[in-house]
Amino acid sequence: MATVQVRDVPDDVAAVIAEKANAEHKSVSAYLRDLMAADVRRELQRRAITEWDEKLRRTQRRIGITGGATISGADVVREVRDDYDRGDE
Repeated sequence: MATVQVRDVPDDVAAVIAEKANAEHKSVSAYLRDLMAADVRRELQRRAITEWDEKLRRTQRRIGITGGATISGADVVREVRDDYDRGDE
C-alpha cells in the first residue's frame, strides 16, 4: 500500500480532524483513509456515469435518435444487448 503524507496542515484543521476521528472511534489515519476512499468511490461513480452517458449518446447517434426524440427503455436495452452480443461494447 502507498503512504501519503500531508504537510503544513493548519492547527485548527488538524484539531477538528482529530475530534471527528475520536468521535468515530478511529485513529486520525483511519479517519482520513476512510475520507479518501469515499472520495475515490464518488469519483469512480462520476467517471462511470460519464462513460455510460457517452455510450448512450453514441448508441443514440448510431440508431438515428436525435435529442428531441423519445425511445423506450426496452429499445435501449435491446440495442445495448445487441452491441454486447456483437462485441461492439
